[in-house]
Amino acid sequence: MSTASTPLVVADSLRRTFQPARGADPVVAVDDVSFTISAGESLGLVGESGSGKSTIARILAGLERADAGSLTVDGRDRLVRGRGRRARLHRARQVQMVFQDPYGSLDRRLTVEQTLVHAMRLHGLAARADAGARVAELLDRVRLASAQGALKPHQLSGGQRQRVAIARAIAVSPSVLVLDEAVSALDVSVQAQILELLGEIRRDSGIALLFVSHDLAVVDEVTDRTLVLFHGRVVEHGATREVLRAPRHAYTQLLVSSVAGPGWDPHEVIERRAAFERQSDAPLR
Repeated sequence: MSTASTPLVVADSLRRTFQPARGADPVVAVDDVSFTISAGESLGLVGESGSGKSTIARILAGLERADAGSLTVDGRDRLVRGRGRRARLHRARQVQMVFQDPYGSLDRRLTVEQTLVHAMRLHGLAARADAGARVAELLDRVRLASAQGALKPHQLSGGQRQRVAIARAIAVSPSVLVLDEAVSALDVSVQAQILELLGEIRRDSGIALLFVSHDLAVVDEVTDRTLVLFHGRVVEHGATREVLRAPRHAYTQLLVSSVAGPGWDPHEVIERRAAFERQSDAPLR
């Protein structure tokens, strides 16, 4: 078990390479990435499309294989596939993922209640006698009315569907919750509600969060530390407030300057992007 002084998640020198097509040069999506996450901590991954942040999230969730490096959660190796159903279920329970599109990740044939019960029973966590009480508790936890348990995904709003996805993830009491652009498809007011909900869940349960987003305002709101990724490599890492308010790396400075605000000049941003590409000799994706 992890302690206050022992990180829950330890990633060391992760690397992931893809072969896009026969004869084409391999693409290094993740290149020598290391980080830790403590219990109850929220780590942000930021960078433009193609920076490798979603690949890292999928490696942690067990949906991608790393080519090299090491990754443990609570001391258990995440890069070695478990043998037997019990080991695979424990691995899946340990890290749960919430995707950008809840409609695509939820079974459209199941009601909200059936979705939650199915997740719990898969992991042996809810006997038939107490499943109803646990569902009611989960719906309350994500601020859904009990009557909404009888609805199917198409009968819910986007924000409500994302609450169901979060409820399904926490139903199995994971150690880590991976959120890949989990609020990017929601309008601003609903985003704020979901971020507040995630903050409450983190404080109440001690769950660790890996939060992937291109939205720096969202990252600023919900994370303690942030990794900035450029072409699969970490170019800056530190406390979120310091990274976003006093960025040291030129790429981080470019990301921060690209956020519209008072006095924002898009022409200046275009010039800075061009200057960065010349300086780094690498195109921005």
